[in-house]
Amino acid sequence: MLKKVIFFLFIFISVNVNAGNELRIGDIPPNYLGRDSTGNKINLEDNKGKVVVVSFWASWCSPCLRELPILENIQNKIGIDKINVVAINFKEDRKQYRKIKAKLSDLKLTLTHDKRGVIGKKYGVKAVPHLFIIDKEGKLAFQNIGYGDSSIDKLVQVLNKQF
Repeated sequence: MLKKVIFFLFIFISVNVNAGNELRIGDIPPNYLGRDSTGNKINLEDNKGKVVVVSFWASWCSPCLRELPILENIQNKIGIDKINVVAINFKEDRKQYRKIKAKLSDLKLTLTHDKRGVIGKKYGVKAVPHLFIIDKEGKLAFQNIGYGDSSIDKLVQVLNKQF
């Protein structure tokens, strides 16, 4: 009897741990997004009233590197007072991150680093690019895995509904 109880308890805990890693539209995503280039913590709660676009990316991912300037252009057009783009480098070592960050130094989006994938895991990220839009109330409004013309079209449609 005790073995059955332990078995079912193990299954219950496993299911609940994994359930927390998948965000759905309307969910409140994890607050912490890493540290910016000056070491300041970046939190969703600091952006209340703004739309926040969170993109997980990597330097080896060419679609990611094509997406970042587009996201910055969107941020520039809408205005930093209304939208904030946070680009989280996902699972790359510090040396590689510093190298690519230097190449991207002209970009004005907020860059953070998730070396071990801890932040990404909380968001359910398994592949890059993986983009999330968090609305002005702090709830998930949209997410997309991958990058292409159709994903940009979807992104623009969702953002147009936010403003």
